Amino acid sequence: MADPFEVRMRFTNLLTHLSASATASIKTAHYALKHRDMDEDLHSCIIENLERGNNMNNRANIMYFLEHHADINSKEGGHEAYVDMIRRDIQRIVDAVAQSGANVKVVRRVVMGLGDKGVLSAQVTAGIETGLKEKEDKMGKLLGDDDKPEDGDTPVQVDDTRKPTPRTAKGSVSKMDKRAIEQRIEEDRERNKRLRESVWAVSGDDQEEFDRMWEEETNLSEDERVIADEEAEERLQFVRYYKSTTLGR
Repeated sequence: MADPFEVRMRFTNLLTHLSASATASIKTAHYALKHRDMDEDLHSCIIENLERGNNMNNRANIMYFLEHHADINSKEGGHEAYVDMIRRDIQRIVDAVAQSGANVKVVRRVVMGLGDKGVLSAQVTAGIETGLKEKEDKMGKLLGDDDKPEDGDTPVQVDDTRKPTPRTAKGSVSKMDKRAIEQRIEEDRERNKRLRESVWAVSGDDQEEFDRMWEEETNLSEDERVIADEEAEERLQFVRYYKSTTLGR
């Protein structure tokens, strides 16, 4: 029997290193399935990673992972208890991922996906959507028209466990924050790449034509355009969020 401490540490490491790669999420979900005898303990690792100091990008990646986690464990041979735990703690998960209005679109997309698959009820998804809109309104008031917090507002922190990064000599975002932004952009690109690959069923002979059409953006479906626009808006909001929290502007 595997050592419970080692299993927990390994699973935590997998969660910490999640990325936009579907392979990473599936690998992590299968690891949890393999150690289903520790289901409550491993589920608690997910909650802890969301609530205890992980950065905005990692919270988003864990949120996307949960959809793969639910998919795998809803199927025959899966472990339904994991899905029940997601249902039970979905509001807590949402609150952790969408702290202070960050990652709202990520949460919305995953929650809608879980609702479409029957993991979450229509009543639950509607309640979550109401809360997400409130967070968006709060974020809008914080940023203001010129990306500045309104008078009297206190800028929220990027992570609850650390202080805002001080303004540099030139008033620019720190290198750490720039890396976080660049990482988020690359992960969004990777997810969009996977999206177009899933929407287009192409053979090897059609691949070159498929790539050309995507690059020219001449035949995108409406859903693809909406998602691409949302990703672009989320990146812009992500940059504004860092400016407001780390530079106070």
